[in-house]
Amino acid sequence: MTTPRCRAARAALATAVCLLLLPLLAAAEDGESVIVRAPKPYTSISALVASLGGRVDYKYENVDALAVTIPRARLAELGAAVGPEVITKDKLMAPPRPLERLDVPADDQEGDQSLTGAELVQLASAPEDYNFNDDLIHATELQRQGQIGAGITVAVIDTGTANAPAVAALRGTVLGGENFVNGDPSATSHLNAAHGTWVGTVIAGHATFRFTNTSGIVRAVKRNAPEAIQSPCPSTPAICAVSSFIPMVGVAPAAKIYALKVFPASGGGAPESRIIAAMDRAITLRRNFNDGMAQTVVAGDGSENSPNVYQALKIDVVNMSLGGPTLFAARDLEDRLTRTMIGVGMVLAASAGNDGFAAMTGGSPGTGLGSLTVGAANTAKHERILRDLQHGVGTGALWRPTTHIQTADFSSRGPTADGRIDPDLTANGFATYAQGASGGISLVSGTSLSGPMVAGAAALLVGGFPSATAFQIREALILSASPTTLGDGSGPIDQGQGMLDVAAAAARLAGGVQDGRIREELATPIVALNILKAGLEPIVFRNDRYTARVADLRPGQVTQFFVPSDVRTDRLTVKLSNVTPELPAFQQNALFGDDIFLNVVDAPTSLAVFRLSRFVNADSTFTVDNPQTGLVRVALQGDSTNAGKISADVTIERVRAAQGRPSAVGRIAEGEDVVYEVAIPAGAAKAVFETSWLATWARYPTNDLDMVLINPSGAVNVTGAAANSPERVEISKPAAGTWTVVIQGLSVHPPGSDGDEDREAADAENENRHQGGQGDDDGDQAAKERYALRVTVDGSRLQID
Repeated sequence: MTTPRCRAARAALATAVCLLLLPLLAAAEDGESVIVRAPKPYTSISALVASLGGRVDYKYENVDALAVTIPRARLAELGAAVGPEVITKDKLMAPPRPLERLDVPADDQEGDQSLTGAELVQLASAPEDYNFNDDLIHATELQRQGQIGAGITVAVIDTGTANAPAVAALRGTVLGGENFVNGDPSATSHLNAAHGTWVGTVIAGHATFRFTNTSGIVRAVKRNAPEAIQSPCPSTPAICAVSSFIPMVGVAPAAKIYALKVFPASGGGAPESRIIAAMDRAITLRRNFNDGMAQTVVAGDGSENSPNVYQALKIDVVNMSLGGPTLFAARDLEDRLTRTMIGVGMVLAASAGNDGFAAMTGGSPGTGLGSLTVGAANTAKHERILRDLQHGVGTGALWRPTTHIQTADFSSRGPTADGRIDPDLTANGFATYAQGASGGISLVSGTSLSGPMVAGAAALLVGGFPSATAFQIREALILSASPTTLGDGSGPIDQGQGMLDVAAAAARLAGGVQDGRIREELATPIVALNILKAGLEPIVFRNDRYTARVADLRPGQVTQFFVPSDVRTDRLTVKLSNVTPELPAFQQNALFGDDIFLNVVDAPTSLAVFRLSRFVNADSTFTVDNPQTGLVRVALQGDSTNAGKISADVTIERVRAAQGRPSAVGRIAEGEDVVYEVAIPAGAAKAVFETSWLATWARYPTNDLDMVLINPSGAVNVTGAAANSPERVEISKPAAGTWTVVIQGLSVHPPGSDGDEDREAADAENENRHQGGQGDDDGDQAAKERYALRVTVDGSRLQID
């Protein structure tokens, strides 16, 4: 029988469970937020949503979908009308945060001065601009020619970008903005979080700041990058005797910024529907311009709290220093819109993510085919300045003894689950000199800061080559990146094509870059096969054992091992032995010695689920119990702080066990709940609940099921409502009585998109049917996922009738 959204053996039980889960699982007090893929003009679907007591939150113009909020108890009715396979739960994206942030004391800053176009061109003639490594990426070569981004507009989808008097680096830069967060300060308010304004200063900053010579930042900069001090000093001899000026010059310092605010000022996350709405709006503004609509202000007065809002706008570049996991890289809604952006004439720079150096950790929209995905580099100068400020001037060189540029250890790595090399290229993202929404100066680390360097580079190229298409700009930036600038042995999945080189990109455009369009790439439903396209492959166990010698890892260099794990894998053991630094102890890092940095992340792709993170300098053994199904990644880095190379032997072992027959099997559609009752006997020491399914993290795309438990007293346990595959919950000393297990179809992709079937689950279902089990007998044609539920009590399987 079927009740609203809950399908179970007894309708009364299903209804009771739905009522119990309603306050827990509703995304908002008034219902569940979902994204519905439906054709325009949305008239009938909007009327249906209203009739079910819901509301339409967004009607997207550039993709056939809309976001709605509907009472959870009515969700099944919506699914019955439109098909549950077109409904996706609206996921929450975490707010972008830096990996490290150091705020320069306000007392150290004595003044600021915004710079004009002529002053910027003159400043670009200085030997090196530490602030954003403009010289390292050869942006200064274009800036000296007067190419500083004038007439170019960059949309920043973020926390808002401040248009406030205190933000000297962006005075006259923010031409308007739109706020997608109801009841929050405007998109250009100084009350917003700093992140979007930091991004803006990386793109288009144009100021110089005066600090006392006794301040930590001046002392650290003079020690490690004296050329970054503005010279000649732009003030009187008396002031110059006691103060120094450090410029903050973005890659495209004359560009304009249009702020699209999606994250609240309080620091909370944003639903995916809101991110999509901002992307959709940027596309619409550019489409309207392309269609001949005038760039007219339709709302606002241009002030901080009432920014200009346009009906059409020639947005040339979009920056998205944000991201989150995806089950279907390149093909979910956010990723699809990246291609649309390129098609209407906008270059999208997206941060790779900050999930660390294990493989397959880059998130969406960086996984989009149209994204220009940017990893983060770490230069010795930036790190030494930061460490001097943190631990005392002089400690920076001890902390970072080598001088070569590295891929930052926090920078997410490729490939994508469909086998594409990612990121596309790299720019500095470590200890970036930036100004926040309230005017404070900070050194900030993260791919959030490397992405806008590439956005600024794209703005320079659009200005210098106005007839070039967005596709050509994107291709030029990727193809001209320098693969040899980084000196840590970084490969394509670390640095992409290499370090951003703006002058080389300009030269390539001048020589001609063939136009084209972004095309979908073929992928198999098996992730282990897809990564072969990137020149990678899973390890092969021999008698459940694998060994390798990792030799001469440079400081910052990473070696990856892709470890297959299936539903029978109970444990992985990682052993490092014969850890051998190249240098004798007295020549190693004076603070830490030289070591290996070991990360083990679980099977989920597009994010890092850390199982181990250790610094290792001696023989060590680590275990990972109950790894998820897919490719577990074991990553060894020659620690970024090492003074020399380092080697080690690696042994990976696995313990596998037969799973036995499941307690119950079935099939579930997206948006559906299946409910079971489980009798737990008195005196049990441990109960284990585990739900597995076919399209795990080993598959492309991945399906996502959740498992919610309700104990005999009515307490709800959502430990199994994560992005894990399988979902597993262990309960110590479980209460005796009837437990309720709710399996939820959170995301189930249509037939044909998830590859071949998992024979174990299929055979288990057939066996269950022959024995009179539930099976799938409702005759509907919705996309279904096979699952198997296993419940054990003190090691003994329970059969669920």
